[in-house]
Amino acid sequence: MTEAELESHEGDDTKDGWYLLAYGDEYFVSRHNRIEFVDFEYRLSSLAWLCSKIAKSINAELTELRETRESGSHRVAGWEGESDMMLDESTYVLDTSTRQISAGVIVVAAVAALESLMNRLLDQPGDEDLHRAGLTRKARVLAERWQDTVDRQELEDHVSWLRERRNSFAHRLIDDVDPQWRSHPATWDFDDEAADEALERISAAAWLLEEGWEQHLTSQRADARYVP
Repeated sequence: MTEAELESHEGDDTKDGWYLLAYGDEYFVSRHNRIEFVDFEYRLSSLAWLCSKIAKSINAELTELRETRESGSHRVAGWEGESDMMLDESTYVLDTSTRQISAGVIVVAAVAALESLMNRLLDQPGDEDLHRAGLTRKARVLAERWQDTVDRQELEDHVSWLRERRNSFAHRLIDDVDPQWRSHPATWDFDDEAADEALERISAAAWLLEEGWEQHLTSQRADARYVP
C-alpha cells in the first residue's frame, strides 16, 4: 500500500470496511480453499495488516516530530541545542533503524510463513527430515515432485530473493559476525518496499505450490478409486 493510501485511511481501522483478512486479498487468496493454504492466507493477512500499521505509525510519528521541530515547542530554556539534538536523533532513528528493523521483521516472518506451508505439503514418508532442511531444499523437492505443474525456475527465483534478504537481515542484527559476510556486505535496503515485495513473493510462491498440491491431491483420489 502506498503512503497516499495509508494517509487516506488514517484513523480507519477497517479500511473502509476492510477487516484484517482483507489486507491479504491483494496478495493471495486460495483458489481451492484447502486448509493448508487457508492457514497460510491467515498468516499473510496478519503480516499485511502489521506491515500497513507499522508504515502508517512511523509516517505519522515522523510528521509529528517534524512539526514539533518546526514549531520549537520541544525546546527547554537554556538547553535549546540539546533539545534540538535529541529530537533530531529520534527522527533519524525512527526513519532509519526503526523502519529497517520493521521491514526486516516482516521479511523474516514472511519466509517463516512460506516454510511452514512447505512443511505441511511435504507429507510423504521420510519427509520429516525435510522439515528441518532449509527453504531452498524444500522448494526444490516440491518443484521436482510437481514438475508438470510448478515452474521450478520461477519458484527458485522467489525463494532465492527471500532467502538472501532473510539471511542479510539476520547478519545485520548480529553485526556481521561471519568474516566472509563482512568482506562482501549486501547492499539491499530494508524499507516499506522490501516488506511489500516479500509479501508479494511469498504469495507468488504459494500460488505455484497450491496448483502442485491440488494436482497431488487429485492424483491421490484417482489412485484410491482405481482398483486393479
